[in-house]
Amino acid sequence: MKYIDYEKQVQYDTLSKRAIRNQTFIETLSEEMRILYVALTRAKEKLIITGIKKDFEKQKEKLLQQIERYQKQNQKINPILVKKYIKYIDWILLVYFYEPSQVETIVDLKTYTKKDVLDFCEKREEENINLLEMMEEHKIDEEEIAKIASTLKDTYAYELSTKIPTKSSVTKIKQREEEQIEVSFPAPKFTKQEKEIKLTGAQKGTLLHLCMQKLDEKIEYTLEKVKELIHDMVDKEMITSKEADHINPTAVLKFTQSKIWQDIKQAKEIQKEKPFYITIPAKEVYQEDVPENILVQGMIDLYYINGQDELILVDYKTDFVQTEQELVDKYKKQLELYQRALENALHKKVNHVFIYSTFLGKEIEV
Repeated sequence: MKYIDYEKQVQYDTLSKRAIRNQTFIETLSEEMRILYVALTRAKEKLIITGIKKDFEKQKEKLLQQIERYQKQNQKINPILVKKYIKYIDWILLVYFYEPSQVETIVDLKTYTKKDVLDFCEKREEENINLLEMMEEHKIDEEEIAKIASTLKDTYAYELSTKIPTKSSVTKIKQREEEQIEVSFPAPKFTKQEKEIKLTGAQKGTLLHLCMQKLDEKIEYTLEKVKELIHDMVDKEMITSKEADHINPTAVLKFTQSKIWQDIKQAKEIQKEKPFYITIPAKEVYQEDVPENILVQGMIDLYYINGQDELILVDYKTDFVQTEQELVDKYKKQLELYQRALENALHKKVNHVFIYSTFLGKEIEV
């Protein structure tokens, strides 16, 4: 802040304010020099720099006087001049006039007056052209017309490659039922009234997924303990009380009574909710002969190594189905990607792949 003398009714900068201002100025100059350096070192063959000065010859004379007065310091331009001349064009001219013998071999300095520029823009007389007559004189034959039409109608041979995304998710691949690529954007949640927002079947399934992920293999679960787990998730603000009402504790308890759960309790290693990325050929998804690859991301619900050192992959499904085969047919491709990603990451063969259906309350080996 400034120093204020209330008795004398005056104010002025303190030494600390001036010091900060000077330091800020130096830092700003340094940053501007860095920007200029970057600009000057990007050209590969030729660099054209333009600048405007009101009276170049007069300013040039003044600049030469300053250079003669402030000689180099440690083979560098005197800092006094660098601080005094703070425009890019001035810095460039300082270098040019400090070392003319060296710089002239690589720099061609040209100056133009306003008159010179106006002379470059020579006036041309307007020419009256009869377009219809020109078209009559330059008629092209049918063969040339057909060639132009063929060119205009030509299609890009790799058009599909421009539409295929470079990155996708396992869920999107599963949901893709048609070969054509469509992009849609659902209305954002903030455009809906609160009363309109209801949990979808997929959201309810996600909540059930989350609850199953939070199960502790060291606990012997009862229905009451499952309810306690759900209540604890609400207390930790992982879910809301409204969302908790949509979790079926009986379905969760059923899973803790399955063969998979018993196997997990004796497992050597357990991994839950593991994200993965895998590169696959695009033709596997789009059934088109394209050379591109797609980066696919996904999330593995559960995998573990059992007591027999076997690698087991498990995926939870909450779909309402009539038969086990419906789930197998629907998710076989997805689980193949999970298996491929897991084997690539661990360098170990997956011995068994299971779907656990919360609706049927059973595990299904794929």
